[in-house]
Amino acid sequence: MGKRALLFNPWITDFAAFDHWTRPLNLLRLAALLRHCGLQVDFYDCLNRRSPSLAGLRISNHRLNPFGCGHYYRDTIPTPAILEWIPRAYKRYGIPADRVENTVMQYEPPDVIIIPCMMTYWYLGVFEAIRMMRRLFPKARIILGGTYATLCREHAQAFSGADAVVAGSHWPEIVNQILEMIQFQGNRCTGDQSTWIEPAYDLLPGETCLPLLTTSGCPCHCTYCATHALWPKFVLYDWKRAADSIERAVNECGARDLAFYDDALLVKKEHHFTPLMQEIIRRGISVRFHTPNALHVRQIDFATAILFKQAGFTTVRLGLEVVQEDWQRKTGAKVYTHEYLEAMHNLRNAGFTAREIGTYLLLGLPHQSLEAVWEACEIVVNAGSEIKLAMYSPIPGTPLYQAWQPDFRFDHRSDPLYHNNSLSPFRSRSLEHEKYSQLKRFVADSNHELRTKSVKTACL
Repeated sequence: MGKRALLFNPWITDFAAFDHWTRPLNLLRLAALLRHCGLQVDFYDCLNRRSPSLAGLRISNHRLNPFGCGHYYRDTIPTPAILEWIPRAYKRYGIPADRVENTVMQYEPPDVIIIPCMMTYWYLGVFEAIRMMRRLFPKARIILGGTYATLCREHAQAFSGADAVVAGSHWPEIVNQILEMIQFQGNRCTGDQSTWIEPAYDLLPGETCLPLLTTSGCPCHCTYCATHALWPKFVLYDWKRAADSIERAVNECGARDLAFYDDALLVKKEHHFTPLMQEIIRRGISVRFHTPNALHVRQIDFATAILFKQAGFTTVRLGLEVVQEDWQRKTGAKVYTHEYLEAMHNLRNAGFTAREIGTYLLLGLPHQSLEAVWEACEIVVNAGSEIKLAMYSPIPGTPLYQAWQPDFRFDHRSDPLYHNNSLSPFRSRSLEHEKYSQLKRFVADSNHELRTKSVKTACL
């Protein structure tokens, strides 16, 4: 009997969580590689909002949209002791634990269980998953991977209870480590970091919104971003194979929405993105594209904006972050305000409305004033884009994390729970809570007004 692996996507434990095209892409890619080597693969996703395990449960859907996003089922759980002072309820998001256990215990016993942790401050849900798997399958090796395992490896090794903590993003090496751990006698994984990996989309039956990764890494060096620690090398995957994958996802899996997980989708666009989209158009593939990770606005000329529209881009997210030139320069010089305004001009002239465009702005940077964020919000609104406030989270491995900030009220290095972006209104001494609440109301009102204008314009 062959070796068997269980890939288990755990719950989210946090003050807030919403499914913004969140799919376990790396588990799907890992499943494909393990299968190719000869392992039998089982898969369970605690965050699957369409799971039969949720039957009969009431789930809030007041923000459900037609593009694959929506609310998770959630249970209120005890708040971690170090965060009890936060005036919000702490929750476990995903399928209830008892229903998860009732399903998973029916699986054939695996030889290895692989559990990822995306956000460093979600580790409590992962630890709970490890304890459950240990109880159900005591003979299986349990491996912890993902962002948390890479950025907080010592913490994971000390407290997770996993048999092994696998860090990094070199897929052939990771797969071969797993195979060695279970003394697998079959094939080993070949290739390198530039090798295209076709996700095992069949593990998400009935899912009409699927994740897509056509590049990995990013050549920029933004001081608040951990991409370089996670993906040290910027790689353009074979765009022809990416086009084939998109076609299969639409025609064979029934996908209607595809979300790009690329961090630098438009970099070197003439060698990758442009021919990829031209091929999608040539093949007549009908699908809605979304860019939740934000696009590099410097690359959006009018021809690219037109290509977006022709290919079916429906959600266009832009990364502006800050508008003060000194901040832009010292955080990486990824974009300057005049470049953003030019990109917005091109998008609007290509036919995109404010409902389709959102611009990320960072809030809660060390010593950042609310006045600076207000200024940024006004620039974005006047340009015709919705505002997407992104709460700054100190991420291990980034320059801003390494430099201890006296502006912060607590030491984010003492526990990964302090990395939580929900703490941003409380973390920085520069943020006054009353003014922060006023800013949130301004953002909500401005976005509502822009959406209303877009609907009226579309009806004309």
